[in-house]
Amino acid sequence: MIERIEVAETKDELLSIADYMGIKANKRQGIETIRAELMEAAEGSVTPETEMQTTKPEPEAKPKQRMLKHRKSGRLLPWTAALAKKRDMQEV
Repeated sequence: MIERIEVAETKDELLSIADYMGIKANKRQGIETIRAELMEAAEGSVTPETEMQTTKPEPEAKPKQRMLKHRKSGRLLPWTAALAKKRDMQEV
């Protein structure tokens, strides 16, 4: 994040970085003042843990759906108590 702040050339770029970081930046300030505020905020929030995080959180693992397979036809169906009682059905 610090590298992005240092490389930014326009005030608009710095303001978009501030929005991304969740910092309220004053548009009326000069570019160097905004850059200094962002650098302070970025240096205070950088830790090894936050450096390793990705922008998108990983999706939560869904519980695996139990499935039944028909012994003769091979068709897969979602598990239900009624189908599980049938002799021709086998849990996969």
